[in-house]
Amino acid sequence: MKKLAFLLVTLIFLTACQSNWVVDVDLTAEEKAEIQADIKDIKSRLSADMKSSDYIQAVISLARKYEDLGQLSDAIDVYVDTLKNENLSAPTVNRNLALLYEKIGKFEKAIEQYQILIDKYLDENYLYDITWAYINMGERREAEKYFNAWQLKFQKTDVQTQDAIKKLREEEKDL
Repeated sequence: MKKLAFLLVTLIFLTACQSNWVVDVDLTAEEKAEIQADIKDIKSRLSADMKSSDYIQAVISLARKYEDLGQLSDAIDVYVDTLKNENLSAPTVNRNLALLYEKIGKFEKAIEQYQILIDKYLDENYLYDITWAYINMGERREAEKYFNAWQLKFQKTDVQTQDAIKKLREEEKDL
C-alpha cells in the first residue's frame, strides 16, 4: 500500500513538474555522435512526398534513435506529431507511443493509445496490454474488465495478471 501511494505521489510530482523525459544511456561519445548523425539524416529524408508506409518507417526509425539517446520526450513528440496527420495513422505508431507512455509512467495516455488500437483498428490483442496499464494505475475494475475480455477472446489465462488483480482487490479491502 505504501509503495502504491509513493508511486502515485511521485507520478503526480513528475507530471506537475512537466519533466523532460530523458533517461541515462550508457553510450560513448562516438555512439552518441553516430546516433545524432542518423537522426539528422532521417529528418532530412522525411518529406511530404514520401509514400505513407515509407514515411511511417522513417518516423519509427527517428523515434527509436531518440530512444537510443534516452530522449523519450523527443520520441513521444515524433509519434504525437505523426498522429496529428490522420492520413499517416498506423497502428504501429499508436503501439509504440503507448509503450513510451508506459515507460514514463503516463498510464492514462498509454490507455488512450491502446483503446485506439482496440476500437479503431479492431485489434483485440491489445486487451492484455491495456489490462496491465490499468493494473499499473491501480484501477482494478477496469483491469478486470479488459482481462476478462482478453481471456474470453483468446481462451487462455495468465497467473501473473490474475495475481496482480488479486493484489489490487486486497489493497482495496485494506482501505
